[in-house]
Amino acid sequence: MVNFERQVKERAKGLKVFFKRGFKIVGDSCKKGWYKVKHLRK
Repeated sequence: MVNFERQVKERAKGLKVFFKRGFKIVGDSCKKGWYKVKHLRK
């Protein structure tokens, strides 16, 4: 049971890092997209 809990914690830690990285990538591409859209209107 203890081993299972440890695995879950390790996986959660990995997911957190993965989500942060993914979020940053998505955020950056969204910023670039909005920048293009704003400049197309002008």
